[in-house]
Amino acid sequence: MGRADWTHLYQRISSVGETGRSLLHRLLVGSPLFAILAACAIFASCGPAVVLDDVPRDRTMILMNGGPNQYSLFDNQNPYIPGSDQGFHMGTLPAVFEPLIMYNVLTGEYENWLAESWEYNDSFTVLTVKIREGIEWADGVPFTARDVAFTFDMLRDHAASMVHLADLPEFFDSIEVVDDHTVRLVLKKAGPAFWATTLSSNHGIFVLPEHIWKDQDPLEFTFHDIDGGLPLGTGPYRLVYASPYQKIYDLRQDWWGARMGFKRLPRIQRIIYVPQQEESQAAQLLLTDQLDMAPIMQVLTLESVLERNARVVTFADRQPPYGYLDWCPIDLNMNCSEPPFDDPQIRRAISMAIDREKLVQLAESGAGVVALHPFTPYEWFAPFDEALQEILARHGYDTKPHLEEVDRIMEGKGYRKDDEGLWVNAEGERVEIAMYVPQWLRAYGPPLTQQLRDAGFDANFDTSPGLTSLVQTGEQKASLGCKGPSGVRGMDPYLMLSYYTSQYFRPTGQPAPLWSTISRWRNEEFDRIVERIAPLQVGDEELLELFSEAMEIWVGELPDIFLAQLIIRYPCNTTRWTGWPSQQDPYGFPHSWQWELLKTFIRLEPVGNGSMARGEG
Repeated sequence: MGRADWTHLYQRISSVGETGRSLLHRLLVGSPLFAILAACAIFASCGPAVVLDDVPRDRTMILMNGGPNQYSLFDNQNPYIPGSDQGFHMGTLPAVFEPLIMYNVLTGEYENWLAESWEYNDSFTVLTVKIREGIEWADGVPFTARDVAFTFDMLRDHAASMVHLADLPEFFDSIEVVDDHTVRLVLKKAGPAFWATTLSSNHGIFVLPEHIWKDQDPLEFTFHDIDGGLPLGTGPYRLVYASPYQKIYDLRQDWWGARMGFKRLPRIQRIIYVPQQEESQAAQLLLTDQLDMAPIMQVLTLESVLERNARVVTFADRQPPYGYLDWCPIDLNMNCSEPPFDDPQIRRAISMAIDREKLVQLAESGAGVVALHPFTPYEWFAPFDEALQEILARHGYDTKPHLEEVDRIMEGKGYRKDDEGLWVNAEGERVEIAMYVPQWLRAYGPPLTQQLRDAGFDANFDTSPGLTSLVQTGEQKASLGCKGPSGVRGMDPYLMLSYYTSQYFRPTGQPAPLWSTISRWRNEEFDRIVERIAPLQVGDEELLELFSEAMEIWVGELPDIFLAQLIIRYPCNTTRWTGWPSQQDPYGFPHSWQWELLKTFIRLEPVGNGSMARGEG
C-alpha cells in the first residue's frame, strides 16, 4: 500500500466518529499497526469533517509530545487550570502566544518582546513596563496595556484556584494603566527577580485578551472555539484543528511581528502536534522522516536512531550527552504532609538508600549527571555550589548509598524487617513507596524501585497515564518528576528557594499553585530567611550567607530527594528543516512544550528551496 492508500484507510476509520476513533485507538495502541496509523494521521493532517488549506509536507513541521497516546484537554485552551499542560501548553503556548520578555535560560540573555522596555524604581517595589506599539491580537484588536492590567488583576483575584502563576501571588499587589502602552506594577515587597520569574517566557504570565475574557468565568472558560477564532493570541500561528490525536496550527500572514518589521515571517506554514506514543513507535516515525521533532528519548533508543538516520541531530549534535543540562533536576517527590513522609528522618533514610551513581548509569546509559540538591550547576552558581557541598558533607550526603545509616534510622524509629526483608512498624504496616513514574522518566523506575526494596522499603512504581493530576493534589503521595526553573541567572537562588516556602503549601486534595510546588513542606525559619533573600541580588555580601542558612535547614529536613540532572534530549530531523538550536548556536533550546520554542519556529529554514531558504519572500 502507498501513502495515499494508508491515508484513505485512516480517513475511512475516522469516519466512524469520535467515539469509534477513541475505541479503535485503545485497541491499537502498542501494536505495530498503530505506528502506521499514526503516520496516516499525520499524512491526513485533519479529520474528514474539516477542510484546511493544502500545505506541502516540506512546509509543515510535525512534533510529537504530550499525552501519552492522546490529548486529554485538546478542547480546553485555558492556561490557568490544572491539566493545562495537555491543552494550552502543547502547541498553543509557543505557536499562538508571545511573552512580554523572551528569556534564554541557557545563556541568561533576554529579549524584550511584547514589552518594549521595563524599569524598576530604586527599591525594586515598582516596575514600569512599556508595551510595544503596533501589536494586534489575531482578530485585529490592538494589544494594549489594558490587556496586561486585566490579566494581572484577574490572576490576583483567583490565585487560590489557579496554576501557572509564577511569582505573582507572592509579589504582585496592584497594577495601574498609565496610558495605552504603559503599565505600572506595584509589588508587595522588593522583587528584583520579578521581571524574569513572572514577566518572561521562563514560566511567566500569559497575557490574555480582555475583550474575550472580561465577561467569562476564568475558572470555567475553555478559551476554545476554533470557528470563533479561539484561542486568540498575538503570535504568528492560529489553531485550525484539534482532536485527541492531533492539533494543527497554520501561519498567519498578517502577524504583527512581520508587518512591523520586528521579526521575519516564519517559513513554517503549518505546525502539527501529535501526542506521544510508545518510544519505539516514535523512533520509527523519526527514522522514516515522518517526525521533525520527536519527544525526549532514552539514550539507547536515541543512539540507535542517530546511527540509522544521519539527518537526525540533537542540541549536542550527535555526541553524548545528546542534549543540554536543563534547569529542572530530577527528584523523588513525596507529600511531606502525609505519613510516613511527614517524618524528615524517614525521608533521610530513603535518600540514604539510593546509589545515585549506579541509578543514573543505568537510567541514562552512561550519559547522565547525578544530583543531590535542587540547583542546576550553571557557571554563575559556582560559589553557591561550593557552600552547598560543605553543607551536604556535614549531613553525610554523597552520591553513594549508606545502608547502615538506613538501618540505624529505621530501627531507631521502632521499625523491624519482616520475613521478606521489608520494614514494618509495630502494627506490621510496611513503609510503602508507591511512585508514579511519567513516561519520560520510566528508565528510572525499575532500578530505583529495586534499590529501595533492597534497603527494606516496600517500593513499586506505576506509569499509568492520568496520575499527574493526583500528583498536583498530593493524593499520589510519591512520584518522580523534576523541579525548576532552578539555577537560572536573573532569578538566582531565590526562585528555587521560594518554591519551598509556606505560601505555596496546600492541604492534600487541593492542587498545588505551581507545577513545582508539590512537596507540601513548610518551615517557619526557612520562610523568614527566604523573605530576607528576596530583595537581594547576586553580588550582595549577605546573599551567600543567607543562602547557606536556608539550605542548612533544607538539607536537614530534605523535603525532596534529588537524583539526577535532567538532560533534555529532543531529536531534531534536518531532512526538511535546518537551523535548530545547538551548542554552537544556542539562540534557544529545542523543547516542544516550552514557550521559548517560538524562536525556533521563526528561525528554522526549509531545506533546498531556493529563495525561501535564502530568507527572501
